[in-house]
Amino acid sequence: MNLTGKTVLITGGRRVGSALALLLADRGANIALTYHTSRETIEATARRVREFGVSARTLQADLSQAAQAQAVVAQTVDTLGKLDVLVNMASIYKRTPFDTLESADFDAMMAANLAAPYHVGVAAGKQMRTQPSEGGLKGKIINIGDWATERPYRNYLPYLVAKGGLTTFTLALAQELAPDITVNMIQPATIDPPPTFSDADRAGVIAATPLGRIGSAEDVNRLILYLLEGTDYATGSCYRVDGGRFLGDGTQGS
Repeated sequence: MNLTGKTVLITGGRRVGSALALLLADRGANIALTYHTSRETIEATARRVREFGVSARTLQADLSQAAQAQAVVAQTVDTLGKLDVLVNMASIYKRTPFDTLESADFDAMMAANLAAPYHVGVAAGKQMRTQPSEGGLKGKIINIGDWATERPYRNYLPYLVAKGGLTTFTLALAQELAPDITVNMIQPATIDPPPTFSDADRAGVIAATPLGRIGSAEDVNRLILYLLEGTDYATGSCYRVDGGRFLGDGTQGS
């Protein structure tokens, strides 16, 4: 896919999503960015996107609500003319120790990490199928999952359950939308940690990572760029970008 003139919808444009928006704008894509509460951050990213000479649109929504997710897709098309790419990046990562779990923890993680990408993905897929094909494709969808859904760790049960559901959604949606639309997933480990990440948290992640470092936004976004520009033959695939976390740290017995 040649990104020049294409429209890309990115859900959650903070940190990694912001860097992705700028990377794709530099390739000539018009960008739509969603936010729930982080309006100032998203608006700032949109202003930087426009400096590349492309269009940008910001959209406020609770994407866990189907009607609002559908409206985001419709507004993107109304403003930017079409929808060629969806990157479902918005997510909530919250520690929830088992002994203090409440039903609200499950509801919150499922809403943000499964319901939202599900509703946007379905709406985007339906929209893309109405559009003309280019080189045999009508669009591409990329979901952001988590490396740990197949090797879960403790204290994040609702989060990991939701991300595991997102993996299944990716595979099933790829079946539903073939051959018109490709659907893939990237499963990162810790990338660009939030400000709440302590020095001890950082040290622990590095110690458990065979490559000995925390990932950067570029580590994820360059793979997204490849899936958009570099190949039209990948669909229903999940790509770990985890510095080897899935392999373990190599300690005997681990």
